[in-house]
Amino acid sequence: MADLKAKNVKPLLHTEKSAGRTFDLNSIAQGANGSHVTNTERACRVTVNIFDARNLRKREVGPDAKDPVFKVKLEKVTQRSREIKTVLDEHGNIRVNQSFTFDVKDVKTAVLSVHVVARGLLGLEESLGNTRDTRITDLLDDDASQKNVAAVWYDLSSKDGLMKMPGRVLMHIVAGIAEPEQKVSLFVGTWNVGNSRPPKDLSPWIPSNPDYELVAIGSQECDYPARQPFTECAKDWLHTLSAHLGGRYKLVQSTSRGQMRLVIFVRSDSEKAISDVDSGSEATGVGHVMANKGGVCIGFKFWDTSLCFVNSHFAAHAGQCEARNGNYREIAGQLRVGMPTMDILNQYHHVFWFGDLNYRLDFSQIADKPLTPERTFWKEVVKKIHAGEYSDLLKYDELHKEIEASRVLHGFKEGEIKFPPTFKMQKETEDIYDQKRMPAWCDRVLWRNLPGCTIKLGSYFSAPKLITSDHKPVGATFSMTAYALPSAFVPAGNLEEEDKRWHIQFTSLRAKKLRASDINGFSDPYVSFVGPNLIHEFHSRVKHQTLNPVWNPMQELPILVLNVFPLQRLEREYVLVRVLDRDYTSSDDTLGYAVISLANAVQAFKRGPLETAHFKVPLTHRGLPAGTLEGGMKLTWERNVVRRGMSITSSLIGKTMSFKESIKKRVLLVKT
Repeated sequence: MADLKAKNVKPLLHTEKSAGRTFDLNSIAQGANGSHVTNTERACRVTVNIFDARNLRKREVGPDAKDPVFKVKLEKVTQRSREIKTVLDEHGNIRVNQSFTFDVKDVKTAVLSVHVVARGLLGLEESLGNTRDTRITDLLDDDASQKNVAAVWYDLSSKDGLMKMPGRVLMHIVAGIAEPEQKVSLFVGTWNVGNSRPPKDLSPWIPSNPDYELVAIGSQECDYPARQPFTECAKDWLHTLSAHLGGRYKLVQSTSRGQMRLVIFVRSDSEKAISDVDSGSEATGVGHVMANKGGVCIGFKFWDTSLCFVNSHFAAHAGQCEARNGNYREIAGQLRVGMPTMDILNQYHHVFWFGDLNYRLDFSQIADKPLTPERTFWKEVVKKIHAGEYSDLLKYDELHKEIEASRVLHGFKEGEIKFPPTFKMQKETEDIYDQKRMPAWCDRVLWRNLPGCTIKLGSYFSAPKLITSDHKPVGATFSMTAYALPSAFVPAGNLEEEDKRWHIQFTSLRAKKLRASDINGFSDPYVSFVGPNLIHEFHSRVKHQTLNPVWNPMQELPILVLNVFPLQRLEREYVLVRVLDRDYTSSDDTLGYAVISLANAVQAFKRGPLETAHFKVPLTHRGLPAGTLEGGMKLTWERNVVRRGMSITSSLIGKTMSFKESIKKRVLLVKT
């Protein structure tokens, strides 16, 4: 309250009667959990990275347990690992590679533990051991900054700690408290390595001893013979990048599929900001199984700003533009990281898509040219390249045309191209093109943001001095602001007050131009509202046989209950939306994805609690336009309607039981 008065915040009167009372922002702040609405404190964030495990069994002699599950507990919150395949690597380890993130309420008393279990007889869980407790204060310096803690092997023991178990777990635990905002610089690079050993000096492409907080490197056709002491290309490539960047950088995640590789590094002083790391891949090669083409992806948070990096390799050769578009649609539609119910394009604040996209220069409109370039015309193109007349050639760039027509990478941006085509080069040369292919800008870096999020491109360039491949590497630098949002914890207090939450009430909702999913040319759409900021998933009613549904807000739309409290946090939150087609004989089909920013709803509430915020957001499906969703919504502060509904139901059940009991008593009295 003192902070509110000091800033001369005007009372925001709430005259709506649905909550049973009239209140303003000041009175909200006076409640047991209402004080958290104006909270601006940042919690201590703890991230637990479990990399490997070994000897996961109950006894020293015997087979390893199947389907292990890691239960990571901090304070009263327990998180479970996703499904883990019990496949041993060359060192006899099980690859876990999962991340768990917690916001700590009380740093002084918080203790972290990991319990490993496996499925036993009759499907019951059997304990494989616990790690020793780790106090969070031991992970922090006196000024609450992060200590430099390396990944170490933790022994497993019985719950009481008296008996040592065979298993061990390789973990890295990081803790730290963030500033509200942090300027972040990024380097994003892509290179088709051409299955040739790269040089150890990558400085023409990636600066030596760089100062970026994040470095993301995607490679394609990266399956060259490994150099000693390595026996695998993936390890050789990772070492090459790590050695070039130097000791200031730590690995966030590395993932591969076939010859595609993606590696993310973070500068060591920003390691504490990384959480919720996840990765995935999608093959688009022969039969959608061969991994010679497709995409690999890594997503994570930098404090509370989420980023997703997609490295892809699309179909090759001139005349295959639609095949390349199809590769994009498949990756955007099928690749899953983060929330499995949402696509990657509608859940991360920033998405970077890069790689050997293989789009060519299409001269078919000016003349009939063979797919293998005719020598005279090829010489004309190369002459323009050497003269720096890129703009004349970029008019025929397939990717620009396809983006403009919304047939691929819808909503993505690209920097101005001021460098020569990156393909097809003669190896061991800087600027000599191979006549077997018409030169083209095959290697690209693009990005897109959620509404309200911005990122600034610093530079966009190629590195012609790297000459071991028939492609030239491409790099792009960016700057952005990462946010650490106020903690969402609810302090203990009056139970009735403690159960008050923010709600979203829709005043209208309609969709337009949805896809037809049924054979009759229509769909049976309904809306699913999801996201970590909701207490659970909410659904609208189904509207039958329509592509332009309109929902009645009083009867057909849910009231969304949020688990986010501080207004400062709410202003940067989004509700994730999925529009589906109800199918009564099979699983429901997705018609489109969208995100609705809550910033306008917060601003409307500040103007007056009866104010409505209007929105119109695009729907996308498989990364392309799929209609629109529009409507109005308002923010309310009241008792949890889900809990309230349960209380009413319980009350009715109780009254019904009491009525039945009274009837029984009367019958018994009559009988006696």
